[in-house]
Amino acid sequence: MSGLLNRPLKLAGSALALSIGLAALHLSAGWAEATNRSEIEWSADGALVPTLRLPTNRVVTVSFLDSNGVPWPVSELKVGITGSLSYGRGAQHPHVVFMEIEEDNATGNLVALLDGLLTPVHLEILSSSEASATDLLVRVAQERGAAPSAAEPDAPRGAALDAAIRDYLLANPQVLREALDPARQLAARVSDHREELLAAPGVPMLGDPSGTVTVVEFFDYRCGYCKRSLEAVRAAALLAGVRVQMREYPILGEESDQAARAALAAAHQGAYEGAHFALMAHEGGFDAESIEGIARDLGLDVERLRADMASEEVGALIDANRELAGRMGVTGTPAFLVVGPSGVQVSPGAVDADRLAGMIAEAG
Repeated sequence: MSGLLNRPLKLAGSALALSIGLAALHLSAGWAEATNRSEIEWSADGALVPTLRLPTNRVVTVSFLDSNGVPWPVSELKVGITGSLSYGRGAQHPHVVFMEIEEDNATGNLVALLDGLLTPVHLEILSSSEASATDLLVRVAQERGAAPSAAEPDAPRGAALDAAIRDYLLANPQVLREALDPARQLAARVSDHREELLAAPGVPMLGDPSGTVTVVEFFDYRCGYCKRSLEAVRAAALLAGVRVQMREYPILGEESDQAARAALAAAHQGAYEGAHFALMAHEGGFDAESIEGIARDLGLDVERLRADMASEEVGALIDANRELAGRMGVTGTPAFLVVGPSGVQVSPGAVDADRLAGMIAEAG
């Protein structure tokens, strides 16, 4: 994921010039002060520019979705700010924008042009010591435009088809519910990839290696919600008959990638579990000094760790996790997939110990 975040951009003066000639979207009522919530909804019928308060020195992901919760790719991104800001778009997930404000009292603007949406999404950005959000979903309350019929004679046939579809959905409402339920869709894709997912050559495991229920976590060491789920993972690994499959899925930049490589390199020295929990509990960034400090605390051979971090084997495992995540529709971290004799349970988001234990019971 090298190069995922651009180098810090410094822009003197007001950054409002980025929005000249661009219409703005605004937050729905009730969300204007909800700076720590994980989801906001947009409408395109006003000219107010909402303020997004971001924590300083913490990576924030902003994911754009349509009104049905389907990822909406960002075709162009413009950012201007009076403080230092790192930002970029996800190569694996083009609907995700990563930002990190590096100075207090920074102000600026983000303008995101979504594929096929004429009105750009426009956010005013302020750094805030009180803000703690690390993951934000922006749901655009507008359907994606459908191309008009090319020929007038086709209109009656289109109207008849629309009526037939409407009648079918009224008679079978569960079809629509399933189509609009991201968790149900994810569970279906996990079931389709069940054998491949469970085979997991080279993927580190915690807990009971012969367990009949497998908990799979896709995670990033810089993801705040992954850190919140740490104790749930620890508790699951202590349950009888449960194995926990650890899928390194670094999506928050180069430091995330280095942390993932360090954990997998530690596995070559039989120390994956200790390295995983130490890296997940670590506060702050992951440069060479912090990673090697953690390795020394665990009693690892640092020279060997460096070599293994740079190995093709470690890189290939991370790439395989990314590729599998893409095919299954895992678009963020954490993602918990629980596979057992009774079926599949999924949670595309943070869980606590009780929630994960309940999913294990349902799958078992």
